[in-house]
Amino acid sequence: MASLYFSDFWNKLDVCAILIFIAGLTCRWIPSTLYPGRIILSLAFIIFCLRLMHIFTVSKTLGPKIIIVKRMMKDVFFFLFLLAVWVVSFGVAKQAILIHNEERVDWIFRGVVYHSYLTIFGQIPSYIDGVNFNLDQCSPNGTDPYKPKCPESNKDKRPVFPEWLTVILLCLYLLFTNILLLNLLIAMFNYTFQQVQEHTDQIWKFQRHDLIEEYHGRPAAPPPFILFNHLQLFVKRVLLRQPAKRHKQLKEKLEKNEEAALLSWETYLKENYLQHQQCREKQNMEQKIRDVAQRVDVLVELLDLDRVKRTGLVEQRLTGLEEQMSQTAKTLAWIVRALRGNGFGSEEDVPTMVPSKAPELKEYGSEEKPEETTALYHVSARNLLYPSSSTVRFPVPDEKVPWEVEFQIYDPPFYTADRKEVAASDPLRDSLEALSKINYNAMDGLINRQSFHGTYAVQNRLPLNPMGRTGLRGRGSLRFFGPNRALHPIVTRWRRNMDGSIYRKSLKKMLEVLVVKSPVSDHWALPGGSLEPGESLPLKLKRVLRREFWPQFQNLLNQGAEVYKGYVDDPRNTDNAWIETVAINMHFEDQSDVQMKRLNSFLQGSDPEPCVWWQLVDKRIPLYANHKELLQKVTALLGAYY
Repeated sequence: MASLYFSDFWNKLDVCAILIFIAGLTCRWIPSTLYPGRIILSLAFIIFCLRLMHIFTVSKTLGPKIIIVKRMMKDVFFFLFLLAVWVVSFGVAKQAILIHNEERVDWIFRGVVYHSYLTIFGQIPSYIDGVNFNLDQCSPNGTDPYKPKCPESNKDKRPVFPEWLTVILLCLYLLFTNILLLNLLIAMFNYTFQQVQEHTDQIWKFQRHDLIEEYHGRPAAPPPFILFNHLQLFVKRVLLRQPAKRHKQLKEKLEKNEEAALLSWETYLKENYLQHQQCREKQNMEQKIRDVAQRVDVLVELLDLDRVKRTGLVEQRLTGLEEQMSQTAKTLAWIVRALRGNGFGSEEDVPTMVPSKAPELKEYGSEEKPEETTALYHVSARNLLYPSSSTVRFPVPDEKVPWEVEFQIYDPPFYTADRKEVAASDPLRDSLEALSKINYNAMDGLINRQSFHGTYAVQNRLPLNPMGRTGLRGRGSLRFFGPNRALHPIVTRWRRNMDGSIYRKSLKKMLEVLVVKSPVSDHWALPGGSLEPGESLPLKLKRVLRREFWPQFQNLLNQGAEVYKGYVDDPRNTDNAWIETVAINMHFEDQSDVQMKRLNSFLQGSDPEPCVWWQLVDKRIPLYANHKELLQKVTALLGAYY
C-alpha cells in the first residue's frame, strides 16, 4: 500500500509539504528558532500552493498543460547539464583573470557561478571592462564583506588585466548561451508541447477519470473541514463501536445489459470516427492521386481487353479466309486432273464442294459457347506458303491427308532451308549416301528420333509424317528428319483483384499465363521451343531467363503437371520432318509464392528483345500454332475460365 501511495507524484508532494509544515510549526513554538521556523513555513506555503495545481486536471484546457509542465521540467533538468559546462568554464576563467587570490568562499562562488549565470540575462559585471571600471564598487583588499575584491590594478589605479581577452570571452559566452543553448531549450519545449497537444483530449479524459476515482473514496468536506469528518469517524468507531461500512467503490465489471449498451455506444463512436477518417482521406491529396491511379489502371485494362477483342476478330476473319483458300485449292487440283485427262475428269475424283461458312463475329466477352470443332488432320502444316520462304506447298485436300489414301498426282517439292547460323545435323539434300547414316525410330547419338506416337514409316530412307501429307518434302526450316523434340512450359497464376481476391468470370476463376512475343512476330507464344540434342531447356526459354535461374526452373518443371505429349500442328512441318512437344503446367496458387517472385525477377535477364508478359487467359488471345489447344487443356485441368 505504501509503494502504491508513493507511486503518485501528488502524494509525494503532500508528504513533503506536511513534513516541512510540521518542522516549521515546531520551530515557531521555540523562541530561539522563531525566525528559522518562519522561513520553513514560507517554503511549506510554496509547496501547498503548487499542490493546488492538481485540481486543474478537471479542466480540459488546463489539465494537459500540467503534463506539459512536468515534461518540460525534465527537459530543463537535462538542459542544465549542458548549461553548467559553459557557466563553470566561463566563470572560472573570468575569476582567474580578474581577481587575484580571493580567499572568501562565498565570493568565489558568486564570481564563478552566480555572476556568470546572471550574465545570461543581461547583468554584465561592470569591472569586466576597463571603460566602466570603478574602485568604489569593489574592495581593494577584499576586506569589505559586502563588496567583491577589486581586479588587479597599477599605481594609477587602472586595471592591468587584458581587456581584449575578457571581452572576447564574454562575447563567445553570450553567443553560445543566449543564442545556441537557449534556442535549443525552446526547441525542446516546442517538441514536448506538440507531442502532448496532439493527444490533449485523451490526456484530459484519463486525468478526469483518475481524479473522480480518487475523490470518490474520500470524505466530501475539503481541508481544513475534513477534521470534522475524521472526528465523526473516531466517535463512531471508538466510542459508539459501530461496525465499519464498506464504502461503495466504482464498478470494475458491468452487467450484461450495461455491457451491451456500452458496446453499442462504442460501435457508434467507432463508425463516426471511421466516417471522419474517410472524409479526411478523400480530402487528402495523396488519396486523390491513388484514386486517379486506380482509375487509370482500370482504363488500361479495358484498353487491353479491347485490343485482344480486335485481334480475336481479325483471327476469325483470317480463319474464314484460310477455309476459302482450302476450298479453292481443292477445286484447282480437280481442274488440273481434268486437264490431264484430255479435258475430262473422272466423276469419282471430283471433290465435294462444301460452302464456306465464316464464323460469326461475336462481341468479345459474350457468354455464348462457341461450337467446338476438332480438325481430323493437321491444318497449319498444310498452309500453301511455307513460312520465311517463297516455297509453295502442293495442295492437299482433307481426304488425301492420310498416307493410306492413294493420291496419284501427289508431287510435292523438296525444300530444306540452308540456315548457316544453325549447324544442321542432317543433310540438306535427299542423297541416299547421306540418308543411309541416319538411324530412325531410335536414339541416333544425342538425337532422339523416337516418336511419341510409336513407330513411324520410312520410305526411300526418308521418314513419313505420322499425321499424313503436308504438301512439302525435305526438312524445311527444321533441323532433323523425323521428330524434332520441343518443350513448352505453361506458367500460370490466378488473376487477382485490387484487394488480392481471385478474379472470376461466369463463376469460374480466371488465369494469367506467361507468354513471349518476338519482335518479328505479331503472335504471342508460350515460352519454350525446340530442344537442342542433350539439352533439357529450350534455347528460346534460356534467352528470357538469367543463367543462374536455369537450375531452379528445371526443378519447377520436374514438379509440374504434364498436360500434353505428342505431335504439334506447326506451319514448319513437312512430310519428312515434324515437331513433337511436351507441355508441362507450372501453376502458382499463392500470389506471395517465393518461386513466382524469383521467376519475375529473373525474366528478360539475358536477351532484352523478347517481350515477356502475364496475359489474361481467354479463347480469343492470338497464340502461335496449337498453343491455344495446350492452354485449353490447362484451363480444363485447373477448372478455370476459357
